[in-house]
Amino acid sequence: MKTAIFLGAGASAAEGAPIQSNLFRDYFNLVNRRSGQYFPEHERELATFFQLMFDIDVDHDNLDNVVFPTFEEALGVLDLADIKNESFKDFPNINFAANSGRIKFLRVYLVFLMADIIHESLKSSKDIHRQLINKLNSLNQIDDTIFLTTNYDILCDNALLDLYSLDPPKKVDYGVDFVNYKEGTFVRPDLDSIKFFKLHGSLNWLYCPTCNNLRITPYEKGVYNIMTNPSESFCKNCENMYSPIIIPPTFYKDLSKIFLSMVWNRAESELLDVEHLIFCGYSFPDADIHIKYLIKRIQKNRKQPYKLKITVINNHPGKKPDVNAEEKNRYIRFLGRQVDYTDYSFEDFANDPNIVMK
Repeated sequence: MKTAIFLGAGASAAEGAPIQSNLFRDYFNLVNRRSGQYFPEHERELATFFQLMFDIDVDHDNLDNVVFPTFEEALGVLDLADIKNESFKDFPNINFAANSGRIKFLRVYLVFLMADIIHESLKSSKDIHRQLINKLNSLNQIDDTIFLTTNYDILCDNALLDLYSLDPPKKVDYGVDFVNYKEGTFVRPDLDSIKFFKLHGSLNWLYCPTCNNLRITPYEKGVYNIMTNPSESFCKNCENMYSPIIIPPTFYKDLSKIFLSMVWNRAESELLDVEHLIFCGYSFPDADIHIKYLIKRIQKNRKQPYKLKITVINNHPGKKPDVNAEEKNRYIRFLGRQVDYTDYSFEDFANDPNIVMK
């Protein structure tokens, strides 16, 4: 049976990545522990943003008692201002006097914030993604499985890239062309490659807006390196600085970049042939209407819609029953009563994929 595994934020949280509701608190606690030693320019700008926009003093408030906005809210107001070409007091969209746009910089700084805290949180992961990939490989199921994710981290990337060392090697197809293929620094996938579609971009993808090419940094978070080592983050061809290719978790997603369009088109094409779709650590949030649209298309546009089996794996210790019930309702009301909403955790699934795949 051809299977697709969709990895949400809960799968990364099981490895130690911060959940979205704690993202800002964890980040500014990290900054305070560093005592301002690193990246002071964008850290101070972010601190000013939260002070002026949300009345939060990250230097003096007890961060454990602060109610931060969600990442969606903080980035969403900036996205809307940019789309509408409007400004907030103290936060201009275009500033001719300073030759800069503060809102545009803040959007990038919030991406850096996310890259920073993910990097710090996953320094010692539990290797649950590797366990899952290795189990699927040992069960001879890896070739009939495609992977999708809205996560930016490279936990699944690293687990899949490990398979290059096998004899014969198993390659990874991201659904997009990297400039590395032409350079010979990354192996071009073939028809037998494992499909892995990162629908919201990735921390190991670097975009050159001048050459309009995309570079992958295997086993490295290239976006994090832009922040920590900018002198090494220039395009080899035009020598301009790379930028992140990250789609924020907001309603206002810009999917116009050709690379992301390629990924989404390939993902839809591959999913039409999938018989079993497994959601891992994904709460089916309202803001992800693009994901819902994609899933509804592959659910209804196939020749035999009833053949698509849908399983949800998103339990974890301490999960409240009301949260569980609300999440289950979101799945069923949109995808139908055939959804199998299980009590399994991502760890359970990684330890024995056949609990739902047999």
